[in-house]
Amino acid sequence: MTTVMPKIRKIVLLMLENRSLDAVLGWLYEGVDLQCEQVYPPGSPRRFDGIQAGAQNRVGSRAYAPDRGTQHRFQPLRQPRWNPNEWWENVGNQCYWNADGVDTVRRWARDATPPMTGFAKDYAAFYDSPGEVMGAYSNAQLPVLYGLAEAYAVSDRWFSSVPTESNPNRAYGLCGSSQGAVNNSDALYYQLPTFLNLLKDAPEPKTWALYWQYNGSEDMDPRKGGTCFTEDVFPYVRRAVERGEGVSAYWDEFFERAAAGTLPDVSYIEPFSTGGYGFPWGTDFIGLQGNDYHPPGWVGQAEWDLNRVYEALRDGPHWDETLLVITFDEHGGTYDHVPPPPAVKPDDHPSLRDFQFDRMGVRVPAILVSPYVRPGTVFRAPTDSPYPFDHTSVISTVLRWAGVDPARAGLGERVARAPSFHEVVGDTFHANTCDFVLPPDYEHMGGAKGPHNIPFGIGRMKPPDMRRVEAESSSHADFLHRLRREAAKDGRSAVPRALDWARTAGFLAWSRWNSSRPSVTSFGARSPPP
Repeated sequence: MTTVMPKIRKIVLLMLENRSLDAVLGWLYEGVDLQCEQVYPPGSPRRFDGIQAGAQNRVGSRAYAPDRGTQHRFQPLRQPRWNPNEWWENVGNQCYWNADGVDTVRRWARDATPPMTGFAKDYAAFYDSPGEVMGAYSNAQLPVLYGLAEAYAVSDRWFSSVPTESNPNRAYGLCGSSQGAVNNSDALYYQLPTFLNLLKDAPEPKTWALYWQYNGSEDMDPRKGGTCFTEDVFPYVRRAVERGEGVSAYWDEFFERAAAGTLPDVSYIEPFSTGGYGFPWGTDFIGLQGNDYHPPGWVGQAEWDLNRVYEALRDGPHWDETLLVITFDEHGGTYDHVPPPPAVKPDDHPSLRDFQFDRMGVRVPAILVSPYVRPGTVFRAPTDSPYPFDHTSVISTVLRWAGVDPARAGLGERVARAPSFHEVVGDTFHANTCDFVLPPDYEHMGGAKGPHNIPFGIGRMKPPDMRRVEAESSSHADFLHRLRREAAKDGRSAVPRALDWARTAGFLAWSRWNSSRPSVTSFGARSPPP
């Protein structure tokens, strides 16, 4: 098979977390007709498909339109202030509900186009500010994300692979399948080979490394704390690292190697995950502050560290042979107006929910950064592809670059049929680079990455416990009750000094109890530890 992207020697993959395209790039190119040469494939629409005039969701009789920047809201760089629901069941609500919480068409059927009218209603079931989930950041607030999209190439037709949470989507981005898992709770491990495992023996062999950020005991993976989530959850990756086929290193090494010109052929960067729940009062949230854009944390650190990655590549000796691919694993419950399209089922693994993997998830941002990308490009799938881009397009493109036919890679039908974006990366060198000026407070916005305002004793309440309780909770009230029980298990303080329980009691009365979501243990079988 003919290899593609001959000018590219280094590919850097960064998959961020939980934002739809409308939420973080919705105002890009607003009202602008692009030049014909700026769109791919040739002849495709010259308008970027951002937020549309008149876009709204309704809750009862009240309409909520997307924000034109969140600067008028309390804590504008922490919007939405509650972590929106991202379980498969809730994504169905977001895509199919009307203003009264009624499905308007048969959910997830291939012929039932989602109307995308239930985001505000689903959010309102947990939090009394539905407009927050419709919020869309502006260029002034996210200068790095917007700036890279404008300076290089951005897709307005890239979808998450599954209409659900992060882990199954990350599985599709590595394996081309989630082995039947729909929600995070369906599987602890994904016993599937990844595209990384194919690179050593490819016709054009490639080296690779995982770069992750030390989480101490704070990471949410099922193995020991202080290790790489990707390495732990994907046993084929871990075994390849143990055999010396790939490298697993703290992300400081990425910056050292970028500066020294010693990056491997493929670098897979794992961000520091944000997680937790917000509150209707005060200025804080219970959870972990990271650098992945994940609500309800502050987005400043994500912008700062994305700029660090870009600058390290731009200023390093690899720049004239590098492609940086920036994606988001899923939309995280935030509003987007484009219906998820039909998809091909990847394999014969039985689904653990009433869903056959024949429709993609909600649209997410995807940006290609390289001097071989025409500046200001908006790209979609080639005209001969029956499917738009999803995360398996990364696998398809990287495999073609290594000389591997995706249809013969053994990673399933989704990978075999996924469109490649290699034609967006040409042979002409464009000497365009960017310099972004960020407010100094972006670097540590929300505090240091790690435990943030866990009010049951940061040294005693383990962040993995918080992660588990978060996953099991169905509302603000349920989350607080579960935290109190968890804190009392081994003598930890059940009444946090950080909170005024008089206000908490009022809040518990204020919170809406949602008992319709099945518990985390209700579905499917978890894989045993490999």
